[in-house]
Amino acid sequence: MSKYDDLSKEQLIRLLTRRDTERQLGLVWERDDIDPDAAINDDYVALELDPSLSHGDAPWHNLIIEGDNYDALRALRMSHAGAIRCIYIDPPYNTGNRDFVYNDRFIDKSHRFRHSLWLEFMYKRLRLAKDLLADDGVIFVSIDDNELFRLGLLMDEVFGEGNFIANVIWQKVYSPKNSAQHFSDDHEYIVVYARNREGWHPNSLPRNAAQDSAYKNPDNDPRGHWKASDMSARNYYGDGTYPIVTPSGRQIAGPPSGRYWVVSERKFKELDADNRIWWGKSDNNIPAVKRFLSEVKQGVVPQTLWTYGEVGHTQDAKKQLLDVLRFESSSDVFSTPKPVQLMERILRIASNPGDTILDFFAGSGTLAQAVANLNKEDGAERRFILVSSTEASEDQPDKNLCRDVCAERVRRVMGGYTNTKGEAVAGLGGDFAYLRARRIPPHRLSLKLEHAEIWTALQLIHDRPLSPWSGKGFAADGALAYLADFREAHVNRLRDWLAEIDQPATIYCWSPERVRDLAPQADWQPIPQALRARFGR
Repeated sequence: MSKYDDLSKEQLIRLLTRRDTERQLGLVWERDDIDPDAAINDDYVALELDPSLSHGDAPWHNLIIEGDNYDALRALRMSHAGAIRCIYIDPPYNTGNRDFVYNDRFIDKSHRFRHSLWLEFMYKRLRLAKDLLADDGVIFVSIDDNELFRLGLLMDEVFGEGNFIANVIWQKVYSPKNSAQHFSDDHEYIVVYARNREGWHPNSLPRNAAQDSAYKNPDNDPRGHWKASDMSARNYYGDGTYPIVTPSGRQIAGPPSGRYWVVSERKFKELDADNRIWWGKSDNNIPAVKRFLSEVKQGVVPQTLWTYGEVGHTQDAKKQLLDVLRFESSSDVFSTPKPVQLMERILRIASNPGDTILDFFAGSGTLAQAVANLNKEDGAERRFILVSSTEASEDQPDKNLCRDVCAERVRRVMGGYTNTKGEAVAGLGGDFAYLRARRIPPHRLSLKLEHAEIWTALQLIHDRPLSPWSGKGFAADGALAYLADFREAHVNRLRDWLAEIDQPATIYCWSPERVRDLAPQADWQPIPQALRARFGR
């Protein structure tokens, strides 16, 4: 029985009208007053593989995608929905200083709808990003004061207020700016949201030498180094009030005023008998519990303050980039890179061996360098997907940030390079496929979709590393196959392949009914219908 069952049609209309007009708490921007984002479209997005700009030998496990990230995210949704464990992005901060482009125009501080344009731009892409996150996935978003508060509300809107994890403060500079008008701007933020807060758990960070140095062994305990821990606390404990006598004979009436011993008297005596109580060198101090380094958790819980000493600063980031790449002039240098150490901190917290990490505002490709570093360190195989635009403009029509900065940096880091000192730096190893996003109107798929683009899409959908299309009418990878036409030689290759495989096959072709009799038990999928359905809108 519903409380609305007895309401008339007119009463229900009045109720709904009142609800629609009532102001609700949340983020509102001027969506009806701004120009629509020209990048938003319903076209199918194909990914064109360019072997000449890829790195390493095929098959390639990592991806660098050139194109608008709205297009790239929709293409990835076809193959990676629910598969990304960690997303990191460093979007435009919307400072008004030529850092945010909307519909091919820089948005400056005087623009009436500056914040609404940024929100519309981010909203569309974050919604797609959410579709890519695994149930136990997490997203990290770098931002500064210009859009921090609006970003927080936007993230609540997209990911849900209950999935907020943390707002990390990154100390981005190593010295104050004395020229600042009010306060020296010393930090930025990294906003963290989970796909599902209950399902995501951060990895502990490795202990460092400074943390371990607090452990000593002044009494030569055979169990090794230890640290004295206060035996009293403010929280009420019913068995936590009792007198203690020190080994020197001093009487301690009880815990300090307003506090309680953290263990019962019986447990205390057990600890003392096991030499786990420290009375001071004179055996006369208030007791402390000995916490042994060998028994503490080997990792530390991530904190929300990240200093430049731990994760680097902006000057570190620029030096790291310039150590790998050469620029003709200072104006050509990518202006807002992040330090590799910062990316490594995020990866240590939020990724495990075998995970795929996505950055769809890839900039100079720092994230890929951090992935390669960690893979080299532990021998694991984390994968990355980077998305970057060319950033070409009327003033710089030939500019290609993705090809010339992002991909080139990753190529050199993986393959080796000569640094600014003229020293040879060994490569970290790894590979990537270089792809370009290309829009195709849905009704033109049959005419415009290339066989190589189909084969790339199929490999991604079936979680295969990428290999180039052979151009020979038929390709197979494991139990996956694509028949591009019905020439006798190509059908014979399909027939031979079917005779060799010993597992259920999935076969894509343009008219499955013409060859289905070759393998009635196989999973036959029609092209382009299967791709169109998988792509959605």
